[in-house]
Amino acid sequence: MFLLQVIITCWLAGMATWRLHHHLQRGPVLASAVVTLVAGLVLPATFENGHVLAAVAACGSYVGMSANIRLSTTLEISAALVLASVLFAVSANIFMGVGGRLGTIAAISAMTVWGCSQLLKQGALARGVVARIMLRVFR
Repeated sequence: MFLLQVIITCWLAGMATWRLHHHLQRGPVLASAVVTLVAGLVLPATFENGHVLAAVAACGSYVGMSANIRLSTTLEISAALVLASVLFAVSANIFMGVGGRLGTIAAISAMTVWGCSQLLKQGALARGVVARIMLRVFR
């Protein structure tokens, strides 16, 4: 249940930030600040684990700050947000109190999805380059 809450919260916050930034032409910092402020005020008062969900929303808003040249479609931003959710949930008890964790998770998620989309666009996956690399890595 926790993972589902994290995914939904991250996705909603990230999409809200992305839409404010790209569709309403607000700056990425303002868009993230508005979403994080609302999440920080509403989620702790609404949910038992709301303080954790507020941090998840902040992480999602950082992903939503991505430039349109990096994550330009709803599918790309959604994939990055789901990846960020999973990374947050996996690292929740590992990196407690480590500064920059949320931004690092957001950066890793955005760069991973952008890199994969670039590989898809260049046809590297069709040629099996990535598949061969993955086979070597996971042997």
